[in-house]
Amino acid sequence: MKSTETGVLSKSDLYFSSPSQTSKRLFYYVISAGHFFCEQGYHLVRNNYDSLLITHIIKGTFTFVNGEGRHITAREGDTVILDCFKPHEYYTNDSFESIWIHVSGANSFELFKEIESVSGNLVKCRDAEHVKRILFRIHDGISQNNPSTELAMSLDIYKVFLELLNTMSIKSKSESSNEENIESVKAYIFSHLDENLSVARLAENVHMSASHFSRVFKQQTGFSPYDFVLICRLNRAKDLLKKTDMSVAQIADETGFNSESNFIYFFTANVGISPRKFRKMQF
Repeated sequence: MKSTETGVLSKSDLYFSSPSQTSKRLFYYVISAGHFFCEQGYHLVRNNYDSLLITHIIKGTFTFVNGEGRHITAREGDTVILDCFKPHEYYTNDSFESIWIHVSGANSFELFKEIESVSGNLVKCRDAEHVKRILFRIHDGISQNNPSTELAMSLDIYKVFLELLNTMSIKSKSESSNEENIESVKAYIFSHLDENLSVARLAENVHMSASHFSRVFKQQTGFSPYDFVLICRLNRAKDLLKKTDMSVAQIADETGFNSESNFIYFFTANVGISPRKFRKMQF
């Protein structure tokens, strides 16, 4: 099918797909896909299109407006993921070629939020060619020439999400410094679990602002500082419960929880059983 949008060249194509009710309940699914060749004049502004857009730039430049109103340009080898449930805008100032899909289903939005929190909306994948190949396979899978099962399509979409989570790491001097800083903070956390470990205090240790530190920490570890501290405290608590005779109150104090009741609440909510039941459990 050919597109009639302004700025989309005639050699472009796009396809639409209608998922089954089973696919909507259980799988990732494609709403539309295309292989576009666009020139100056292509400019899309839309209130919503209930899906996520994943577009891989093969040639040229593709500019989108992010949630903060910034105009960000993706180039050859870059992949862009956008929340099209919200108003969105993208265009080119010269030209581009891209392979793109609109997807939804399963936990796609949660995966999008994770990708966005780590990399933003412009992602530099470790294996850009692999991403391009999978996107073309999905594109071909909803064309009339090469139909694909919904399960196979869902698996390919998930593979794309995994590639977007597996971002390329080009270590500049500052990035290497960030790695060292975060390792230093992790060591500090391990040795000060019984103290108040606020984000501001941790950031101060490596001379960063709290917001910048939180972003870098998430990039380096996959956890927010708060979640990382909580997990370390819970793991330490488990160790103490199984290897010592310390009381629950003592362990709560040793692992930095404000009170015994607070410790019991967090432990039970995260582990699924109370500290006392955990201590009695045989492994």
